[in-house]
Amino acid sequence: MNLSINQISFLRDTPSCIKVDKTSGWRHHYFDVLSEIPSFIKLIGDGKIYLIIPFMATSKSLSKPRLRLSQPFLVNNKSNSILIAKLVLNQWESSGFNVNEASSVYIGFEFKEVWFSYK
Repeated sequence: MNLSINQISFLRDTPSCIKVDKTSGWRHHYFDVLSEIPSFIKLIGDGKIYLIIPFMATSKSLSKPRLRLSQPFLVNNKSNSILIAKLVLNQWESSGFNVNEASSVYIGFEFKEVWFSYK
């Protein structure tokens, strides 16, 4: 499957004949800058698929609220990291979130490994 190569592969668009096993736990990764996204994508192991939800927050504490920047989408280590970074940036800009110089804003991914099987 060409996951998020030419367009973002949203979970909702997965064909109905494919079961997506989402039983693994959620993990979180914060980026200092969006240019770190390609490194994150390249570190995904061969044959692995991740479900990702990009978010922004004013704290790295998981107990603090986060603003989801997108619906969940699927990636692997061959996904187009520039396409993903553009999605995150566009969603951030259109979110209306007001950033002032005194506040810190963190961009991150909530992610988990998923597995495909045919129904």
